[in-house]
This record gives sequence, structure tokens and C-alpha cells, in this order.
Amino acid sequence: MGNQPAEYGEHEISESAHTMDVFSVTDGEVITIEEVPDELFSAKMIGDGFAIIPTSDSVYAPVSGKLIEVADAKHAYYIETEEGIKVLIHIGIDTLLLNGEGFKTFVQRNMTVEKGQKLAEFDKQLIEDRGFQPVIPVIILDHPSVASLEIRPDKAVKANDSVALTVHLV
Repeated sequence: MGNQPAEYGEHEISESAHTMDVFSVTDGEVITIEEVPDELFSAKMIGDGFAIIPTSDSVYAPVSGKLIEVADAKHAYYIETEEGIKVLIHIGIDTLLLNGEGFKTFVQRNMTVEKGQKLAEFDKQLIEDRGFQPVIPVIILDHPSVASLEIRPDKAVKANDSVALTVHLV
């Protein structure tokens, strides 16, 4: 990467520290992945990360990259960064069962998205009324260059403004 500035493709890569910041996908409260009320996430079966209890109904890209998957039910988004790291944003728990009801997407598969670009809106009240939890897990899928993850200490986060997680790379 030579003398390239720290700002690299809209998410920050620090050459000396080898880290990647993952920004909050929405306004709300950050919780650990172990606190997510679904074993698939809390037991880190998909990967490690964090989750947000949302106070907003909009979801934004936490990193820049290629949108490699948009679920048909509009509840899940996979972004692959230039470094090949895949980030999953999953809106709600078991919300696949809503078959897209209460979700609106602003992107499509294979698009390049920038950090902070709006991915989706969701109807938090509808999700809760149907008996689902609106918590939003953000998962870093296993990748050989990921050494460790560090959740930032701030509990209250603002979309696109707060760094929720720092990924330490090897």
C-alpha cells in the first residue's frame, strides 16, 4: 500500500496498526455477540462480532465493499471488503420468517457500497408485534487475516458516526 493515506476506500485501514474499523449500522445500543438472543449468533457459529439494539429504523453499510448477497427477505446483507473480509448485517432475529414484510431495501446484489450508504429500512414495531426481536447482529466471518476483534467501549452509538468494532488484522 506504500504511502497511501489511512483513509482507504472509505473505511479506515491503518497500515502500521493493521486494523479495520467497522462502524455502527444504525443508532442504538451496542451489545456483545454473546448477548444476542439466538444461539446461532451468541455461540459464534457464523462468526464473531457485535450487535445493536436499534433505536432507528434505518440500516447503513458499516464498511465499504462489494455487496455479495442481499437476502430475498431483505433482512440480511453480506459485504466483502477490498481485503476480502466478509461482514454480515442481519436485521432482527428469525426475521427471515417475515418473507420481506416490514423491510425495504435500497441496494442490490453485486453493487459496490460505500461506508454509510443506506442499505435498508425496517418496521421495528411490526417486527416486535410479530414476536421477533429487532436486534441487529453484525458478524465478521472467519478469515485468515483476522487476528482479533475489539468491541469499542461506547454503548450508545450513532449510525455512520460511531466505530462499534475494530478488527485487528495479521
